[in-house]
Amino acid sequence: MTAGAVAGALDLAPNTLTFHFDRLRDAGLVTVRRDGRLMIYSAQFETMTALLGFLTENCCGGAPCAPAVECKPARKRAKVPA
Repeated sequence: MTAGAVAGALDLAPNTLTFHFDRLRDAGLVTVRRDGRLMIYSAQFETMTALLGFLTENCCGGAPCAPAVECKPARKRAKVPA
């Protein structure tokens, strides 16, 4: 998919998406190629499958994983007067 299509589908700002895609590319989980002005991203399924296999084998020391904990946004800190 193009970066713009992914950003639109996920309702993300393009610069945020680029940041995350760069990390995924560094980890070998996606590849990118240029087509004119477009950046086309592709999943590396073999690498993703290997990562999931590793996590499955090593998560929680082989014991069943606990239910996922819902993430809660951090509270905004009050500004300290200058």
